[in-house]
Formats: sequence, C-alpha cells, structure tokens
Amino acid sequence: MPVFRRPGPPAQARQVAAHGERVIAWGRDGLGQPVVATTVALYVPGRSGDHERLPYETIAAAVWADPTLELTLVGRSRLRHLVRLDEPGEIPPVVRERVTASIALSEHIDLGGGGGARITARRVPGEDGLTWNVVFDPGLDASDPALRARADAAIAQLRSSTGL
Repeated sequence: MPVFRRPGPPAQARQVAAHGERVIAWGRDGLGQPVVATTVALYVPGRSGDHERLPYETIAAAVWADPTLELTLVGRSRLRHLVRLDEPGEIPPVVRERVTASIALSEHIDLGGGGGARITARRVPGEDGLTWNVVFDPGLDASDPALRARADAAIAQLRSSTGL
C-alpha cells in the first residue's frame, strides 16, 4: 500500500523558525513574505524585514477574517497585529488551536467599583508551572497599587480553588 506524505515546509519557512523549532504550518503575507507557525510560536514579518517571534502564550486572541489574521497580544498595551495572508495555508486553524491549548484557565473577576479584570493562566512550552496574566477592564488604572493588590488576591484565590 502506498504511503502518502505531506510535503515538508519550504526552505524559506524553515529559515524563519528558530533553531530546534518544528515548523507545522506556513503561508504568505500580502507582500509574499513567509508567515510560519512552529510548535511553540508564530513568526510574522516585521517592519524591518526580519520576522517577529510571537510565542503562543503571549497571544491573547487570534481572529481569522479572510484575508486578515488579527492577533491581540497579552500585556498592558494589548498590542494588535494585523497580518494579511494572501496564502494562509493552515496558519489560521493552527494558531487558533495552539493559542487555545496554551490556556489553562481564563476568568473575568469583579474587582469592585464597577470594574474587573480578565485573569488567564497560560502554559509555556518546555516550562513547568503556569504564567498568570491580568488584563484590567478599560478605564481602570493598571498602575493603581490597590487595584493590583485586589488582582493578586484574586489570583491567589483562583490558584487555591483550582489547584493550578
């Protein structure tokens, strides 16, 4: 019985990925530059011609609306990347699956005063334990020590109640 093998990634896609990372999907952006998904990160073309490495645990959300992949990154600024994919390949479903798989827990908590925060525990490939992220609702001051203390207490409560 013949064995059908999927062709491996093109050389240009393999060159983008960091040494030791396995390429699992690839496509091309609107300028013909490779967009590469490995088992641990997504590589998107940067402004200076190089590629930016986005580990899946740093991607808060990935939304595909053909031909654009919108990535929202974890952090205070909630940076957004818009990547036009003229040749998406398997990039959209692979990124969505990898981002989703990195989430161990995601919960919105009330911090009082009409505001809250999204607390997310993420798995980091190759590391034990979880990374915890807090994204405050719009209008809340993330630098407010009292607000940070309430968020830290909420994380401690979630860790205790879930065993994570």
